This record gives sequence, structure tokens and C-alpha cells, in this order.
Amino acid sequence: MASFCPECGGELKFDLTSKNFICKSCGLFASREKIDELRDKAERSRDDPRRKHHDDYLDWWQSSKKDKQQK
Repeated sequence: MASFCPECGGELKFDLTSKNFICKSCGLFASREKIDELRDKAERSRDDPRRKHHDDYLDWWQSSKKDKQQK
């Protein structure tokens, strides 16, 4: 298992007393199963074509007016 947080990419540490992982950066506190679930969800959302279209639109929207006229 990778030791990086699925939410922020920070370092995960295993807490022996609670048997959960804790992110040193964002404070995520979750079991191994929940970490796997979050990673799977993030991976699926990256592959979603609607998500890509949405991200492309946001990039266009946030670009300057001059950039928009060139597209």
C-alpha cells in the first residue's frame, strides 16, 4: 500500500492504537478500506469524460479574454 493521502497527497502514518491511517498534511483519519475506496473514487472521476469536459470548460473560463478570443 502506498503511503500517500488520496485527498491531498500528504504522508500517511498508521496509528497502532486506532488501527487507522492519519495524514500528516490534511488530517484525514481513515481505515485501510476507506483509503482504498477514496483512491478508487478519485481514479474513476479522472476517467469520467464528463469530468474532463467540465475541467476543460473551467480552464477556458479562467483564461484571460485575449486567450478566449484566440480559441
